[in-house]
Amino acid sequence: MAEDAPSVEEEVEHVRRRWRRRTAARIVGLLALVTGVAVTARWIGLDPGYLYAHRENFRRVLFEEMLAPGPLLEQLSADAPRLVPAAGETLAIAAVGTAIGLPLAFLLGVAAASNVSPRPVSTSVRTLLGGIRAVPSMVYALLFVVLAGLGPVAGALAIAAGTVGDLGRLFADELEEVDPRPAEAVRSAGASVVATTAAARLPQASTAFLAWTLFYLEINARKSTVLGIVGAGGIGYPLITAFRARNYTRVMAAVVIILVLVVGVELVANRLRDRYGLERGRDA
Repeated sequence: MAEDAPSVEEEVEHVRRRWRRRTAARIVGLLALVTGVAVTARWIGLDPGYLYAHRENFRRVLFEEMLAPGPLLEQLSADAPRLVPAAGETLAIAAVGTAIGLPLAFLLGVAAASNVSPRPVSTSVRTLLGGIRAVPSMVYALLFVVLAGLGPVAGALAIAAGTVGDLGRLFADELEEVDPRPAEAVRSAGASVVATTAAARLPQASTAFLAWTLFYLEINARKSTVLGIVGAGGIGYPLITAFRARNYTRVMAAVVIILVLVVGVELVANRLRDRYGLERGRDA
């Protein structure tokens, strides 16, 4: 053994010191995180004492009005003629909005893939998609209410705008992860970029594209349930009306219909994915 080689005791002590430094850094980081959360909570006005003082109000509304079985069933029976068509309208908003946004999301997603378009083009299109995704669907709904008026058309257009931004980005990511060797082989035969993408890239990503589309239809069904709050149609309007009237039993009746709608869409989408072997490449 060389004279300058560290002994076993020195190696053990070095490992111990390194472990102590890492542990101290983790403790400091955890304390900083907890402090940051506490300061932020105080900044937004989160007061545990106030919440505790009003706990009885919450318990009364939740258990005596919203979850009381008898009144809830009566309210569901009374409101079904209005809530069921509103739920159907919500589902139509999600389906039509997804269908409208899908073609543009596909085109922009292909253009945003760096292995399809030149770097300046893909970067510009990705920036555009990021800008579209940055605007919440509720804001789009407010804008399209100005264009189309109150009702489900504004909601469908808002869903379409969100679909373009989100699905476009997901499609671009999927295209960038395909195996480059088939594309290189087709390209070497003299095919154009468009032909190479159609023949070698899109077939590899088509299954993921379909899976993401079904998954995003589920998300759009959830988004559509609240667009009625700003006048964009669907079940959100009777929901916000009940909240404003402080009729919490009616609120719960609307929530039950929303749960049935969203869970139903998710079950159908899952069944289609299982039947056709569709799996998303990554989690959303």
